[in-house]
Amino acid sequence: MTSLSRTRIAVAAGFALQGLVFAAIVTQAPRIKDKFDIGDSGLTGILVLVAVVSGVGSVLAGLVAEHRTSAVAFRLALLTIGLGALLVGVAPTLPLVVAAFVVYGLGVGAVDAGMNMQGVRVQQAYGRSIMANFHGMWSIAGIAGALFAAGAAGIDLPLAISLVIIAVVTWITVAVAAPHFVEAQEHDPGLSAKGLDLPWRPILVFGLVILLFYAADTGILTWSSVYLEDALDSTKSVAPLAYGAYEAGALISRFGGDFLVRRVGATKVVVTGTTVGVVGLAVVVTAAAPAMAIGGFFVTGLGLAILAPLSFAALAGAVPAKSLDVAIARMNIANYLGAILGGGLIGAAASADHLRWAFVIPLVLIPLVLLFARSFRTADATVIDAV
Repeated sequence: MTSLSRTRIAVAAGFALQGLVFAAIVTQAPRIKDKFDIGDSGLTGILVLVAVVSGVGSVLAGLVAEHRTSAVAFRLALLTIGLGALLVGVAPTLPLVVAAFVVYGLGVGAVDAGMNMQGVRVQQAYGRSIMANFHGMWSIAGIAGALFAAGAAGIDLPLAISLVIIAVVTWITVAVAAPHFVEAQEHDPGLSAKGLDLPWRPILVFGLVILLFYAADTGILTWSSVYLEDALDSTKSVAPLAYGAYEAGALISRFGGDFLVRRVGATKVVVTGTTVGVVGLAVVVTAAAPAMAIGGFFVTGLGLAILAPLSFAALAGAVPAKSLDVAIARMNIANYLGAILGGGLIGAAASADHLRWAFVIPLVLIPLVLLFARSFRTADATVIDAV
């Protein structure tokens, strides 16, 4: 096995750890609510806090990458999410569990930035599109994390022990993978302090696409099951299939997306993916029965999930090498703005008993991506570097 192959596997493992830890914590939210007697509004407040703190974590990752390397930033971030998982599990009081979520949020933001910094550099070294596959590893590990959480709850494994296991798995994996991360350093330390000297146009263009995607993604993941049960009168056993269908479509999109980019180019993939996603959302909004809505969510995931990895790849092709890591860290903040926007807008519509109208919001917003589709041609420009 070549050193480049080992690096690809190591970075993919980092993507997977992010999905594993996220799912292991989020899918155990009911157990956390019961343990601390937290209501729905309280849990929502904690999740919003995590999103806000994650933006800070993303900026910190950019600073570490700038003054050290993105490999250091990624390693520290992965260790931090492991620590966050452990603290969430063992926290004895509500204030301490909130503090634990703050630690986790800092790690989440830093990992999101660090894994994409590393991912685009591996892609540049390969000289072909592989970013979508990295994001696919996040999705697969997320499913594994959810299954682990379900199994832990099924055998009454204490929350603390289940999350300690996740933390230990994270730290062991980091110890094995981190030596193979890409040791690429910024050429202009101090760039982030200059602010306006950053390449803001591509950051804002692709950041807007990231914002739009995560606004739709968060809304779907949060409210799709509620939509089926409350608006379409599905049974409790059928309602979760909406979430599963969306994730199934996303997996196909991400593991097939790189092949399509190599065949027809990133711009055509973005146009096609956005169009397919809009068709899926239209089916969701007009669905007369649960089965139709489930199909719509599958089509939506199939179309939209490719947008996030291609946005990072396109940014990498649009900015100078000396500002790549800081630019990714800045653009990554749009991830959390989109999550807050999507969860807030769709949640507000849902709470007003207008669930069908709630999904009109992403249906209207997502077509805006087509305005920037031509900019994605920079995702096809790769630079061969030695790792």
